[in-house]
Amino acid sequence: MAIPFFSIDLNLKDIFNLIKNITIPFNKKNSELNIQNILEKRFPKKNVILLPSARLGFYLTLKKYFKEGDEIIFSAMSFPLYVKIANELKLKVKLVDVDQANLNIDVKKLESNITNDTKGIVITHLFGYPCEVNKIKDLVKLHNIVLIEDCAQSFGSYKDGVETGNFGNVGIFSSSLVKVPTTLGGGILITSDDTLKDHILSWKEKNLSKSNKKDFFLILKNLLSVANSYPFLYSILSSKILFFLNKFNPRTYRKIVYSGMGLKNVRFNPKERNELKKYQLEFGISQLNNLNSMKIKRIENSIYLKEGLSGLKNISFLNYKKDIDWNHQYFVIKINFDYKKFNKTIFKNGIHAMEENVWNCLDYGYLIMNDKDNFNITKDNNEKILRIQNSSYLKKKHLDKIIKVIKKTIND
Repeated sequence: MAIPFFSIDLNLKDIFNLIKNITIPFNKKNSELNIQNILEKRFPKKNVILLPSARLGFYLTLKKYFKEGDEIIFSAMSFPLYVKIANELKLKVKLVDVDQANLNIDVKKLESNITNDTKGIVITHLFGYPCEVNKIKDLVKLHNIVLIEDCAQSFGSYKDGVETGNFGNVGIFSSSLVKVPTTLGGGILITSDDTLKDHILSWKEKNLSKSNKKDFFLILKNLLSVANSYPFLYSILSSKILFFLNKFNPRTYRKIVYSGMGLKNVRFNPKERNELKKYQLEFGISQLNNLNSMKIKRIENSIYLKEGLSGLKNISFLNYKKDIDWNHQYFVIKINFDYKKFNKTIFKNGIHAMEENVWNCLDYGYLIMNDKDNFNITKDNNEKILRIQNSSYLKKKHLDKIIKVIKKTIND
């Protein structure tokens, strides 16, 4: 039995409600109000805006705060599409290397890269683990710089008791298929800036379609993704196809798994997705209501996997601090030998993990002001990081299989 590279955290009731809300998509307004109320209680000092994607929120934020030629700093290990959007808006992009311990932006290196021309900083809470955001907040306050938090993976992660997204001018969360919580494609933006809120809501009203032909294909994709969350169904429906693609056409496989990354010749289209539908909103409400229990289970999974894999040669873990309250969205290991061979072997044996060789923003041919600088930590880790499955749906037998396959691959 193959274990999918991601599983949507769901229960039987979610499946019935999903089908019901697809077939009976009425009274959407109530769903919008309900999910909005839940989010506003969670972020009481912020404006909360629901979006069809996190990338749209990022695009509109850049349009609001910056003009052509402004300098903006990113972590060298961050979402490449965001760097691409900044390029397309003709901003000047500067990268900063990461901290070896957790692969988040190195604050000391960030400080040395800030100049009088720096207008914005984008920080990414990579894999859900929060950056040293209090130190960064002090820097942006000192230099009067706009701070954007990329919280795509960090919903439910906290720094000193404050949830990520609350530290910057803007916090942008993804609620796409592979995120927790998920609205089966979507994003959430929070901000204290009323003018940014008005800017985004006005753009949404003028530009977002209610529905079109793409909705049918999105529904099919979402239903397939829900089915694939179960290892038994995944083994029947998709595992063999993905195995074939990964072996014979890795480019197509990468495009499927990492949607939107590395598409050099395709401009970002802010109208690429429509407004969230009722079934997406209702699914998101269920996710938000079960968020704490899912987080507890993922933390338990992380502890179990780490204990099971500790002591193995050629495998190491990111050095996360034990006292940090974070969501354990992913369980990440570092492979210190033949990375590609290792991943192909565990893939062949039913552990379809995700290669994390996509985060080095230097790899995509984008315009980077300081691309000649040393980014040794980013370059070293980008070809060695692997994301192991971590979902509240996974049972002990699934975790045991992951541990067994990895151990056998290492020992062989």
